Amino acid sequence: MFNRFLLILVVVLSAPLAGANAVKHHPSPYLALHGDDPVDWHPWGAEALEKARKENKLIFVSVGYFSCHWCHVMQRESFSDKDVAAVLNRHYVSIKVDRELNPALDGRLMAFVQATTGRGGWPMNVFLTPDGYPIAGLTYAPPARFMRIVEDLQQRWHTSRDELEAAARDVDAVLAERRAAENRVLEGEQSLQQWKQPLLKALMRVADTMKGGFGDQAKFPSVPQLWALLALGEDDDIAEFLQLTLDTMASHGLHDAVGGGFFRYTVDPDWETPHYEKMLYTNAMLAMLYARAAKRFDNPYYHDIARDTLHFMDREMRAPGGAYIASLSAVDENNVEGGYYLWSQKQLRKQLAAEEMDLVNVGWAMDRYEDGDTEVLPWQVVDLDTLAQQFDLSREVLAHKLATIRHKLQQARKATRGLPRDDKRLAAWNGMALVALSEVASDKVLRAHGARLKAFIKTVLWQEGMLLRAVDGKGRSMGAGGLADYAWTALGMLRWSAATNDPSAAQLGHQLVHAAWRRFHTPQGWRETEQTLLPMPLYQRHLPDGALPSAEAILLRATRLSLRAKPDKALQKQLDRVLATPTQQLEDGFYWYGSLIAAAFAEGQG
Repeated sequence: MFNRFLLILVVVLSAPLAGANAVKHHPSPYLALHGDDPVDWHPWGAEALEKARKENKLIFVSVGYFSCHWCHVMQRESFSDKDVAAVLNRHYVSIKVDRELNPALDGRLMAFVQATTGRGGWPMNVFLTPDGYPIAGLTYAPPARFMRIVEDLQQRWHTSRDELEAAARDVDAVLAERRAAENRVLEGEQSLQQWKQPLLKALMRVADTMKGGFGDQAKFPSVPQLWALLALGEDDDIAEFLQLTLDTMASHGLHDAVGGGFFRYTVDPDWETPHYEKMLYTNAMLAMLYARAAKRFDNPYYHDIARDTLHFMDREMRAPGGAYIASLSAVDENNVEGGYYLWSQKQLRKQLAAEEMDLVNVGWAMDRYEDGDTEVLPWQVVDLDTLAQQFDLSREVLAHKLATIRHKLQQARKATRGLPRDDKRLAAWNGMALVALSEVASDKVLRAHGARLKAFIKTVLWQEGMLLRAVDGKGRSMGAGGLADYAWTALGMLRWSAATNDPSAAQLGHQLVHAAWRRFHTPQGWRETEQTLLPMPLYQRHLPDGALPSAEAILLRATRLSLRAKPDKALQKQLDRVLATPTQQLEDGFYWYGSLIAAAFAEGQG
């Protein structure tokens, strides 16, 4: 009897406490969001993996990010469910990952999920053996389907463990062979510059020349590809496509007509209905793109978009201390996707005068639904010249009236609506913001913001010769920086120094460049992080673009700037060797290497 009581006591004490787990007080807002789940979550690390090996349990890794709508849905439906949690807690070691803090792991697991399912996305859920080999992966799944998968895998683990382990190793070996083939160096005297024309043709083959952007389904800003076209494309067709895309992104649903800034993408091919999260990287990159396009096309409107986007970042995303937070959630405080940004006729009439209502109903089509109760997203359906003519106003008077309307609605949103925020300060994305601020350093207000951001990176993120990945609102570190963090902060410092003649920024930029090459470039190729806990460390000769430009391409640009100011024979040799190493992966997929090929033509420009 006593032994039975003791056994029950041990089981109870070893079980996770209801409403608390190991991520409850994590500095990542995304992980902390799961702190009260009944699932016994662990952060990614050696301790959790060792626990799986000791207990001979499968590992369940769930990857997401704070502003991800479907991540929130799966938390409510599955990870808050006590029955699902009971199975996970009994048979798995469950690990929660913030993809923004561990992009290398996210990329590695995403490659597996895409290879085995044909699709990817977040939340991304991957099951691994105790040794770290992926077995199965999926994105969002409804509770019943997810429960079936969880139960089926644990059953198979107990009845067919050898088969599962062998299959997992086989798949990993196949993916490793594919990576080796992609990394094969092409023979002969070659340079990345020779692929300029094939790249431009590849990009224009998938360009939507009627509506802008790429493809014919959901529309993403695709900044790496647009940058490449802007930097390398010289013919009229490319110029026309770029201006169509820039004009459409700024005037349609991707852009917040009231508060400024850009959403991450639109779910339709016409750029009308956004996925409502706002990411720091989206806005920093688009500010850069519009600033450079303003110079290329001599178009002050693009400069205004760049400047206004940076002012939005300052107003909505700048944190105390001068850095910028990661994102604004897609769902509002009432858990309504897009609720923060939508307006009905009744809501508008509470804020605007009759003449102002006429302007927004015509210019933004806010009366597009007859009932007047449907909430809709404002966007510029009538161009400003036509709108001014229709209301018999000068462009200046119209601009003033629209600015007044936007201010009223901004104040109303601020007073009556709430929007969750991911307040971590990521090194890479803040380096990106500093690059963007360098583009408009002639604006005194933005120049002051850039100076504060530079000081934050230098004093908070750069610690004793090492760059932190991120810090939270309390200044707590979230780990060591990866290649992207070093590359973007190096480029940010060097571009800021060039724009403002700041020698201290240049000094840190040089240090970051040299540290990046030392930490992340090896004879086998690039590694995106210094430490990996998965089997078979991943090295790549060249790094592709994703939603963000290739970290390798950004470091190459920063390296050119550094060498122009401080020549270094050894570093120059490393740079030249990389630029003279074309590989099979580039030849097979030009679309994903636009940033890298464009960087080969940078000639000292960042």
